[in-house]
Amino acid sequence: MNFNDALEKATQLAQARLPDLKEHVFLVRDLHGRIRVLLKKRRDDKSPFYPHIQGLITDIAHALGAYAYPANDLVMYREDLKSIQLPDDQASAVLAENAGHKVCLHDRLLMGAEWSASPPLGPPRSKRFTLFSMKGGVGRSTTATILAWHLAKKGKRVLVFDLDLESPGVGAALLGVDLPRFGIVDWFVEDALGQGNAVLGEMVRQSTLANGPGTITVVPAFGSDTGDYLAKLGRAYLERGPNGHEPWPSRLKRLVEGIEGQEMPDVVLLDSRTGLHDTSAALILAMGADTLMFAVDTPQTWSAYGFLFKHWAIHPDRRAFREKLWVVGAQVPDTGRDDYISALTDNAWDLFRDTLYDEQGDGLDPDIFYSPADDPSGRHYPRAVFWQRALMAFDPQKAWAENDVAAAYGGFLAWFDRVLLEEEEAP
Repeated sequence: MNFNDALEKATQLAQARLPDLKEHVFLVRDLHGRIRVLLKKRRDDKSPFYPHIQGLITDIAHALGAYAYPANDLVMYREDLKSIQLPDDQASAVLAENAGHKVCLHDRLLMGAEWSASPPLGPPRSKRFTLFSMKGGVGRSTTATILAWHLAKKGKRVLVFDLDLESPGVGAALLGVDLPRFGIVDWFVEDALGQGNAVLGEMVRQSTLANGPGTITVVPAFGSDTGDYLAKLGRAYLERGPNGHEPWPSRLKRLVEGIEGQEMPDVVLLDSRTGLHDTSAALILAMGADTLMFAVDTPQTWSAYGFLFKHWAIHPDRRAFREKLWVVGAQVPDTGRDDYISALTDNAWDLFRDTLYDEQGDGLDPDIFYSPADDPSGRHYPRAVFWQRALMAFDPQKAWAENDVAAAYGGFLAWFDRVLLEEEEAP
């Protein structure tokens, strides 16, 4: 028995007992991977349900070994835990069903829990876009810079957050050395002590790259007076707000909304940390943002996205966010493009088909979330950004390579305007 086998076996055993128990069964997995069961109420030995509960206890304790709690401590009851916020079947991953009842999972994680969080209710104040990648070096921050420039040129008020705190980049690309006094790490440290509002007004700077009637306002990771960045970075992810414990996504949401209220942007760009960190989850799930998911066609890319999408396949609210996911084909090579894009499309479609797409059905139900592999409107279909040598060491503060930007991003930007901004294409 190992970590993977334990949950699968416990699910099978609980599923088999559902017709007799006649209630939802919650498998609670602790930080060590050990499993307990949560049921509604205690049953005495005269209850018809008693032997089935005892049978489930015996089954799981015997089958899971070290991955089960001791038999006398294996089942918890809701009626004994009234002071604790308990999971429900609407907000938990459903592992199996039988006879109208479910086996659900409640996972207690040291980190990673935010990938199971529920999206916010209602639309955000501004159009928000998260730029996310599993691997670094795919042009995500460069794309954020070019997208901000493009939108400002169209007359949009653009607000950019550099939230890749471990490897900040878009702030420097848009501002150079002309930084505000404070940055995002400063706010998180000050906010924990109730002083976030004191730095809020000194965290933004206008970028001189805005070329047109619009503006680019930047919130960098750090500012000119940040001081010891590592000391603040080590405290930036605390789940503590001015009134005590507060989840990090909630803190981030307050920060973004506070600066949105201050700057009143049309579009907000959130440059995310790379990989499966909880902070990335907050930017994808908690912000109500459309997410541009950058992908290059390598086995490492698809295996990493596979871990995430398989987790999302049992997410109770996947219908609330899966239509906001968009694949971006990053750094498409300048040779063999057609074959490369075809392979990239196939792999992205396999990922969505196996996890987030519904069964195809007859294609007539508008609630069916499904697209064929060759459908350019599908969320899986890669919106290509073409590799350009001149953009490999792109420094927009020194020179703006407009021809190279157009060659690499022309099609992507036209798609962004048409689909995500819902603008009609120019004749």
